[in-house]
Amino acid sequence: MRLPSHRVILTGLLTGLVLVAGCTALLSDGETQILLENERESSYLVTVFQSAQETPEELRFDVTTGDGRQRFVQLEQLQAETNYTNVTLHDPVRSERVTTVAEGNSTQFVDDWNESQTTVFVVETYQNELLEVYVMQCDRDMAVTFMTASDGNFKTTSRCVQDVHG
Repeated sequence: MRLPSHRVILTGLLTGLVLVAGCTALLSDGETQILLENERESSYLVTVFQSAQETPEELRFDVTTGDGRQRFVQLEQLQAETNYTNVTLHDPVRSERVTTVAEGNSTQFVDDWNESQTTVFVVETYQNELLEVYVMQCDRDMAVTFMTASDGNFKTTSRCVQDVHG
């Protein structure tokens, strides 16, 4: 029995690689991404959480109070009082921490996100002081932008988008 030539083996391997790369590219187009844009001169720590909870009212957070005590709070309490530190979503499905850099219009991506879940953004300073909490549900990609409000304060805007790269 005669073995296939090196050319046939190499051609078969290359064809297989091209097919795998093509299938991977098709699958990755369906993955949801999150774009974080920082237009400010400060850096921030952003933790992105996925939650199985379907409504924001069901979300619970682990926080540290100003006097150093650990406790649970609801989203409404968290948004009303921002003097908490070390804010994390209680029982997240997934979490990813992203550092935004202070370079004006810098961008960071969170890849392979599951759009069927509730997404919670916790924005903190480097001292773990809470700035803002955002809750979103998007059918596709999401974008969150940090900017300066007209009064000079920190401001966040978010939007669901078709393509974070476009």
